[in-house]
Amino acid sequence: MIFGFNTDIRLRETVYHVQTELREQERRLESQVFVSGRCIGKRSTPLPPDAAEEDTQEMARAQHRWIVEAVREGFVDDVLNQEAAVELIVQFLGSKRISGEDVLLRFRVLSGGLVAPSAQVGARWKMESGSGTLEDTVTNEAGVAEMHLTIGDGVAELEVRAHLERRETVRRFLVKSAKI
Repeated sequence: MIFGFNTDIRLRETVYHVQTELREQERRLESQVFVSGRCIGKRSTPLPPDAAEEDTQEMARAQHRWIVEAVREGFVDDVLNQEAAVELIVQFLGSKRISGEDVLLRFRVLSGGLVAPSAQVGARWKMESGSGTLEDTVTNEAGVAEMHLTIGDGVAELEVRAHLERRETVRRFLVKSAKI
């Protein structure tokens, strides 16, 4: 049985409290974000009718992590107010220098406003020094895909393609190298 997840996040001078719980009577997962005890928004997700308890718990964990990461990255309004369209969306979660010229890129894929596990993600890159393709990967249970890029001290143009169940989307991003 799910009791729920609670996380406090301090961002600048504000403390956000994220709470995710199962609404069994309504067969929904609900995440709420509070500031100073006041709910500033919520995200509700219907559960599939045949979802097992283990699947429901993983969905709750993934939704909670997604909202927590959105708060930490400053995208809480986007997550709470996003329309539940059937289209695929690719979000750039950021990059991190891991060694020398190698950068770890993180993307999230959403389907209908929900995290999209098992979406296939690929990317092409172009820099002053050349161009190429990154190895395809698949999103994890939180809808996150990670890719490695050798960028040096420049700027890379990325064309990221996500594919899930006969649907596809393409987004373009600029990634600037940051010194360690």
